[in-house]
Amino acid sequence: MISFSGGRTSGYMLWRILQAHGGTLPDDVLVCFGNTGREMPATLRFVHDCQTHWGVPVHWLEYRRDAETGRVWAEEVGFNSASRNGEPFEMAIAAKQMLPNPVTRYCTVELKIRTIRRWCVQHFGKRITWQQIVGLRADEPRRVERIMDPARQKKAGAESRNVAVPLAAAGITKADVMDFWAAQPFDLGLKGAWEGNCDGCFLKRAAAIARMSRDYPERMAWWAKIEAERASLKTRNPRVALFRMDRPRYAVISAVEMAQSRMDLAPDDDGADAFVTCDMGCGA
Repeated sequence: MISFSGGRTSGYMLWRILQAHGGTLPDDVLVCFGNTGREMPATLRFVHDCQTHWGVPVHWLEYRRDAETGRVWAEEVGFNSASRNGEPFEMAIAAKQMLPNPVTRYCTVELKIRTIRRWCVQHFGKRITWQQIVGLRADEPRRVERIMDPARQKKAGAESRNVAVPLAAAGITKADVMDFWAAQPFDLGLKGAWEGNCDGCFLKRAAAIARMSRDYPERMAWWAKIEAERASLKTRNPRVALFRMDRPRYAVISAVEMAQSRMDLAPDDDGADAFVTCDMGCGA
């Protein structure tokens, strides 16, 4: 089971596996993409482009939960029907009754890892075993070590699978991946690292969130709305109503960024437009 994140490295891994099989995957090799509902539009388009350009089936999967019964399952969707307003994410939040944070990243576990696992079990039975192929490079040793940790796999409900990171084993680096995409007729259409696949991911630095607030205020409004909704529940533990405790809420970051944007565009003392530039240093 190839876990396709919708990023360049993951897409490159998929291409390499396709080439190893003569351009067509065997029947017992599947490709899955877990959609949280907060993926950037460019990410969704990139997954779709890989499908159509390479003729490879990709199973688009989303987390589902019945609010009345609590039943959870994996729903298969497609490019046109995929959630784009955070619906799967909100279902998971309602189930957990708290927001994910850098310590408790249940969004990745529930919306991607377990959703893919549930789909495999739903379609092939509880006795099915499989190997999950993940696109991590040789220049990402910490991420490789973390995902290969048996304790982490068990915590994520991964007892019935094992994980392989073939790009890391082959010594593939970011430079190799970028060289590949530079020669392709299509690419991931993100402006920069600050965008990432998940638009407002709380793992991004504050500068990246500020940049996203300036470029995509309508998308970042969702994150502010979710924090406001959780805060309105008057929980005894304020930590569960925030994505991060170590910086201002999303609404505050957005408000400050919008105010700064208006100042940047205001005329200076000489009547000329004053544009303030800076090295954002943005990235997830």
